[in-house]
Amino acid sequence: MNVREIHEFLNEMWESIFTLNEELKLELPKEGFRVEDVEEAFGAYIFLDGEWRLMKYPHPAFEVKPQIEVGATPESYYFVVAVPKERITAEFIGRFIELFPRSFIYGAQDFLSDIYNWRRDGEASPEGILKKIAASDEKLFQFEANFESAGELKKGLMKLIEAGKRFEIFDL
Repeated sequence: MNVREIHEFLNEMWESIFTLNEELKLELPKEGFRVEDVEEAFGAYIFLDGEWRLMKYPHPAFEVKPQIEVGATPESYYFVVAVPKERITAEFIGRFIELFPRSFIYGAQDFLSDIYNWRRDGEASPEGILKKIAASDEKLFQFEANFESAGELKKGLMKLIEAGKRFEIFDL
């Protein structure tokens, strides 16, 4: 283990999220969103070696209210948007997985059981995903997208906001 590399990696991860947070605080209020401060998020999971694994260490994250969390883990930069079951359509699902090929869909309560997982279900149809959602007892679903950098995350977040407004998933 190279401690210097770990140190530099973590500093870069946190610094890029702080920078993104400040940029979004200036840009997103005009879109109807409120950007909260960066916090240390605990108890998250990352997808490693084919399974969700608990992170016992903090990672940087912040909320974009309503409904979105933005952050970074050692695996990727990400956003997660919470969508009520009754607002989810096959058209929204199709657009989401088209815009965000590295994505996951899971329930808010049983978040370790994927409805859709890009590593496993790359060829799943939006209609098939919607059937799984309809059959679930979950009332709220998490749509997560992963990115290689904070810059790509920001571009993705803007695409999410555009699509989310079009498909009326937000409580604005």
